[in-house]
This record gives sequence, structure tokens and C-alpha cells, in this order.
Amino acid sequence: MADDGTHHVFDENVWTGEYYDNVPVGEYAHTVIELEDEVNRVVIEVFTETYSITGGILTHSCSQGCKVDACLDWFIYCLKEIKPDYRRGRSYPINLDEFAGSRLEEIKAELRDNLNRLVPGYLDGVVDMLNTGKLLKRLQKRWDSIPIPTNGETAKQDSVPNELLDVLMDKHYRQRAGYSGPVPPAGSTGTHFIESCRQLKDFIENQRTTASYACGGSISIDETAAPPESYPRASGPINIFWSQENGSSAKKLVLPLNQHNNDASSEALCDMVTSFRPASFGRGDQDVIDPSYRKAGKLDPKNFATSFHPADFGIIAVIEKVLLPSIVSEVKNKLEARKLHAELYKMNVYSGPSGLFRSHVDTPRSDAQIGSLVVCLPACFKGGNLLVRHQGKEVDFDWAPRSATDIQWAAFYSDCEHEIKTITEGDRITLTYNLYVTKSVESVLPSVMDPQSLPLYNWIKDLVSKPGFLDDGGVLGIFCSHAYPHTSDLAKYKLRRGLKGSDVVLYSIFQSLGLHVQVLPVLETSGQYVPENPTLDLTGRVKGRDNWHGYIGEYGGSHFSNNFQPYLARGKRLAVNYSELMPPVSRKEQVADVDQRWKLLMMTRQLLGMDEAMSFAKANNLPYKEDSCLIEEGARIGSYPRPYRTTSWGQDMSMDEVSLADHFMLRDSRISLQVLQHGWHAYRLPGITWLTEPKHEEMAFSQVCYGNEASIGTRYSCAAILAIIPPWEKRDTIRQSQGSNGQ
Repeated sequence: MADDGTHHVFDENVWTGEYYDNVPVGEYAHTVIELEDEVNRVVIEVFTETYSITGGILTHSCSQGCKVDACLDWFIYCLKEIKPDYRRGRSYPINLDEFAGSRLEEIKAELRDNLNRLVPGYLDGVVDMLNTGKLLKRLQKRWDSIPIPTNGETAKQDSVPNELLDVLMDKHYRQRAGYSGPVPPAGSTGTHFIESCRQLKDFIENQRTTASYACGGSISIDETAAPPESYPRASGPINIFWSQENGSSAKKLVLPLNQHNNDASSEALCDMVTSFRPASFGRGDQDVIDPSYRKAGKLDPKNFATSFHPADFGIIAVIEKVLLPSIVSEVKNKLEARKLHAELYKMNVYSGPSGLFRSHVDTPRSDAQIGSLVVCLPACFKGGNLLVRHQGKEVDFDWAPRSATDIQWAAFYSDCEHEIKTITEGDRITLTYNLYVTKSVESVLPSVMDPQSLPLYNWIKDLVSKPGFLDDGGVLGIFCSHAYPHTSDLAKYKLRRGLKGSDVVLYSIFQSLGLHVQVLPVLETSGQYVPENPTLDLTGRVKGRDNWHGYIGEYGGSHFSNNFQPYLARGKRLAVNYSELMPPVSRKEQVADVDQRWKLLMMTRQLLGMDEAMSFAKANNLPYKEDSCLIEEGARIGSYPRPYRTTSWGQDMSMDEVSLADHFMLRDSRISLQVLQHGWHAYRLPGITWLTEPKHEEMAFSQVCYGNEASIGTRYSCAAILAIIPPWEKRDTIRQSQGSNGQ
């Protein structure tokens, strides 16, 4: 509490007119550490201060903090449900008589219960709480921050998952609740965590040689295969028509084997296998046959035909998404969609007990060839793992366990070293396609890819399935490596489906591990997207874009000298003010749970002046909390991929006020709806572990700026993948998958 007996002030503009720059820091009444502890108490709780008046004792309860506001937010929402068309003038008090009725008494009782539970003692001695000045004052302040849809207005979509907010809220609260100093969450600091983040960062940033050089998947066989329009689809039995070189009549084989069908018998399979010619391999400019290096049979396309076509099952579309972005230029990726053409090259058979192909690198058939696709047809065998290596990394495609029942496939770059381990039993029959780059329209990613086939899968799975990495939960933030029109009109529907390269690799891996993952825009502030992190060598800015200028209303101000320095220097009262960065309420659930609501309010409110206080401490060699959660700027995460907009709002407003339309600018209810219609809604979310730099910007919105001359201010955004890592005790899905089929 303040040493001079006055109470602290919360969410009120107070001008003291006093300056303390001439007070020697050695004579300061409080340290910056004590300042942070006191600010925490003001923000989170209601505090009681006692001081003497004319020999008596007066207890003064101050209405402070997020808990009171959360209770009032739910109360206001319920009031507006009763009378959604109620409007009040800008400077007029709320007339609660307009809401009179049985429902009013019910929600008043709920408000009292919530306040008594969350802030015990706050209503002691209060009979009519809504006529109590301290509560009525907060009610007036919060009223316009809780709009509800009226006249059939569709609620704004919010794509930020509750799981993401819950993890970050709990993490933030644990830090803020420890008044004596934040306790770092287990697994979020230390050498192991930092090293793990560095490795993951390197994997992502070097995605051309690590994350996406190979991919694979499987397609189930169904006798009653779904029609072509279904999605995804299974395959019916595979028909193969083949003949020998001498021009004999064609024969037929059906896979998988079925002894009730002569064309699907083991005899029919044996007949085809014995007709294969020995397969050669290239050595220099010669084709060589050497069974010690490659023992296999082959049929050329002129001698067979098959009912299987990889494009029918979305396999080519998957390969385009994963492999193409890494082999064409950034400019071509952004300006034109790239497609692949798959040309059938050979049918091969590797038979037990000694079929194999030792490690080798394929020779491209033309400059347009970028890789190969190998499709393993359903015929039982053992052994025969396909190992694909690139830049010291390896993917192991183990097809034997499901060889009798599924079609399985793998695609990889032409410069990948690969080998086929020895077949110990059965016949491993494959179709090989050469992959060539062409041009066409963009396609949608089908769900026939197995994330387990991706090089990064096992590494990430091992990272999150063992203790020591974000044990208390957290969120990984990864800016997209490729450019997407994420501010287009259709981005809300197509952004995730349009991911490619390492972006689709990471998204698929996180999703396959049972993690909640989302792709959302991140808004910059004066060119800064996320906090700087020297430990991971991250600046939080787009490379080469350092010539940014601050926006109107964002140049700081007197928050430290006016609100905090009097407390530090002479123990005067604190004036704790904040900027609340979160979207307006659009769904009932966002305010109904007051226990979560107050934590969300606390997390999304940025305390004004705390960063200046820390700078003051550093400049004067004063103790401070280096890991303070009060000074983290956090990231402004868009509630969904929103189309680019322009707005005439801007005079005397910061970019945050224009974009987020928070209650600071909604004091006039007549302009509320207009602002909400044109705003760019976002959350301020501290505590995300960012692993990469922002890369590809799009214009998010433009506003009118007024300085010496009117001008246009434009704010940019970058798309990012957000993966939610649950607390250790809730990672059952990941741990249970340890025994599932892998590579």
C-alpha cells in the first residue's frame, strides 16, 4: 500500500504535476522489484488499506483488478441479453431501472456470489451493491467493452482455440501470482530447453535440406471402394495387365491376393514375377547388372498396364505441397502455382530371400525432373525397408507390416541417397514414377500423407513426449516459411489448406501428435512482430525492414514519471493503467466462465510504464527482475485471418485502438458498432515460445493518421503456425502413440 496513507488508483488517468527526477536514487522509498510486486497486487486482487483518522480507524476497500472486472463483464452481458436495444448517452450513467424484473434479481445474486467467492471481503457491509460507488464506477467503465450481436448481426468468428488461451493464461498467472518473483515453469528455461528450441529452429530454417526432402503415406484397400467424388477415398483391388517381350497375349494379376479369384492367386503372382527381366543400375554412362549390388526384376511400361493412378488419390497433390516449394525459387512460389507430372517409369520386384538395392543416387532423366515416387503394391513380404538420406538425415519407410493389405508410397528428391534393404520373404512389387515440374493451378492438400513418414516427425515426437520440455505447457510459434495471401477475402477458409513445404510438414506433424494447431496472422507494432530473443538469435522483425517509424499514440508518454516514479521515490500512491488488447466479446462462453475471464483480462492487459521502469532501473544500476512477465510486449495474434481493410478512424488514436476497438475508444456507444465492423481484432498474448523470424508480410489494414499533415498509416501482418503443447500430465495422446506404427 502507499506509505502516505492514500489508496492506489487503478484504471484512472491521474495527473500529479509532481516530478522526482531530482531525488537521488539512493533515497528512493521503494525498489523496482517492490514496485512490480505492488502492481501485481493491484491488478490481480482487491487490497485493503487501513489508516488513522482523528484517532479512529477507517478501513478503505479499493475496487481494483481483473477479478472484479470479470464478474462485471458477465453481469453486463446478462443485462444486455435482457434489453439488447438499451443505449445510453456518452456521459450518462446506466439506468438499471430499465432492466427491472425477476431476471435482474437473479443476475444480481449471481454477481454477489461471484464477487464474494473471488474477492472475499469486497462487499462486506454493502447492502445495495449496485448503488455502491466503487462498483458502479467499474460498471460504467466496463459497459461498452461488452457488446453483443443485435439485429441478426453474425457473431465475429474467433479462430483462437480455447486450449491456446488456457495454456498461456495458466502460465501467465503462475508468474504473476508469485509476488516475490515469478517461478519459471519447469522445462521452459535451462540449457536443455534452450538447446531443444535451437535445434528445432535450425530444422525449420534449414527446411530445404531437412524438413521436406521426403514424404510418404498409405491408401487402404476396400472391395467396395468409395466413388471418386468421396474425399479421402480408399482403393479397390489393383488390376495389372502384363505381357512378355515376345508379344504374347496379356495376362492379368489382381492385388491383394485372394484365393477365391484366379487372377488374384499366388500362382498368378508367381507367373508375373518369373517373367520379369533382371534390373540394371547406372554406373557412369553404362547400365550394369550386378546381383550383389542390385538384385531385382523389372517390367517396362510398354509391357504392362495398371488400374492404379497416384493422382486419383491425391498423392501428387501431397508431393506438390511438401517437395515443390523447396526446389523452386521464392519468386515463383509467390507468383505462380507449381504442379508435378508423374511419368510411369518401371515396375520392379524384389524377391526373398535376397532381393536388395544398395545405397545409390538416381540420375535425373531431364532438367525438369525433381524426384521419384515409389508405390508399393499390396503383396506380402518381409524386410525391404526403403531408407532415404539427405544431408545427414534419414527416413526409414518400413512397409512390411502392412504390405499385404495397403498401398504404400514414398516420394523424395533426385539427389537423395537411398537403398532397399534385403527382402527376406515374399515379393516386394513397386511402381516407380519420375516426377517433373510443370505449371498449373493450386490444389488442395488431401489427407493421404502419413506425417510419420516425414523426417522431422520422430524428432518432434521424442521432444514433446518426454519430460523436460514445457512441462507446464506452452505454445510454440513458427512464422510461415512461404508466402500466402493471408489477408485475402478467402484466407479464412483456404489458408490452412494452402500450406506448402516445411509449413505443411510442421502443421501435419503437430496435428498427427494430437496437438491443437492453428494458423493465424500476427500484427506488427512499429515493425516489431514478437519480442526480441537474443538467446535464440531472434530480432522479432522482418529481415531488411528496419526503416519503421512509430505510429501516432505509440511514442510512450508520462506513464512512468507520473504513475510509478512518485511511488518509487516517495512512497506515493500508484496509478496503475493498462492497454487492453483483446477482441470484443462475440460469444456468451467468452464471459460466462468468470474464473477464466479474469485470467484472460490479466494476460491481455499491458501495463503502461513498466518497460520504462525497467529501463530506469538498468540505467541507474537498480535491482529488477530480469524475467519479469510485466514487461513482455507479447504478440498481437489476430482472432482469425481477416481480409485487408481501410478505415477512417485514426485521429488521436494509436494503431492498437483502431485495430482492436477496445473499451478505451468505445466510450461513445453510438460509434461502437461501426468500429467493430471495421476493426482488426487481435489478442495480446505473452508467453509464446517463438522459434523463427517473421518473413512474409501482407498489409493488414490502413488508417488515417493526423500529424502536422494528414497521412495514411498501414499496419502489416505475417502468418504463423501456433502449436499448443499441453502440460505434461495431459500429454496422454502423445505418450500412447509411442507404440503406434512409425517409419
